[in-house]
Amino acid sequence: MRKLKVLCSIFVIALLCGCQNNNTKSDQTLEYTSEDITLTSQRNTDIPATVVVPKGEEKHPYVVLLHGFIGERNGCNNFEPTANQLAEKGIASIRIDFPGNGDSKEAYTAYDLTNMTNDISSAIDIMQSKYNGDQNHVGLIGHSMGGRIVSLYLNDKIQAAALWAPAANTGLKGLADFMGGNEEVNKMYNEAKEKGASSFKLWGEPYVDCSLKFFEENKAADPLKNIAQYNGKLMIAVDDFDEYVSKETTNNVINAAKKIEVLNVANSDHVFDAADGSGSQKPRQLLVDETVQFFVNNLK
Repeated sequence: MRKLKVLCSIFVIALLCGCQNNNTKSDQTLEYTSEDITLTSQRNTDIPATVVVPKGEEKHPYVVLLHGFIGERNGCNNFEPTANQLAEKGIASIRIDFPGNGDSKEAYTAYDLTNMTNDISSAIDIMQSKYNGDQNHVGLIGHSMGGRIVSLYLNDKIQAAALWAPAANTGLKGLADFMGGNEEVNKMYNEAKEKGASSFKLWGEPYVDCSLKFFEENKAADPLKNIAQYNGKLMIAVDDFDEYVSKETTNNVINAAKKIEVLNVANSDHVFDAADGSGSQKPRQLLVDETVQFFVNNLK
């Protein structure tokens, strides 16, 4: 399982700026169940996933949580507490491993926007067919690269979305922040044109192979345009010391949105650990608490 804290999720969701807690909707804490499953995707592959559902027979609002580049479904240790707190408030969730990540048995070359999009739809399908998910109350959370795919997936069937340090800039600029800059991305892209794939290097060593399709689809992608057209509820979480998603990128997201709640998480890095190395859980807890409250306010 790939769980690197460095880049642990380059794409994915979510925050609130100056968000103030509004606990008027429900202070009740519900019991819930959590289970690891393997679901069959729309493309007939296996998707490792974790489903957390409040106990009860009624239909539940639900959220799909999406990790970043070379990440996995624990979302750098942020997804499990978020899912559990959502369930306590009556909101179900599913978090998945994208192709080639986490417990996925697919090659990393299957990690492209088409397959990721299909897998999100597969997660939505199973939540509605098996776990009493309410199709009229669907939310998304995406971190880093997960935030990029969330931005591209937004449509009128998604009522609310949270973007945590999203790698959501236009075209290949969206990859440059966490893949070594524009020059390195173009070098990898050109290599993929010649060989069909190119190795992403971590600490100077080849780590995963990215397909030509991955580069071509991201080159053509415009998350900012989709964000600008989105009419649902939107939040973004921004950390203080991000080495993998630039302030320019997050500012572009904020400026593109019709309306967005911005959460500035002080003393935090890209994965919302304490940036001063103190081990403080305050940045992570703020991220989780405010994200949960955002969905309580906008999804229930």
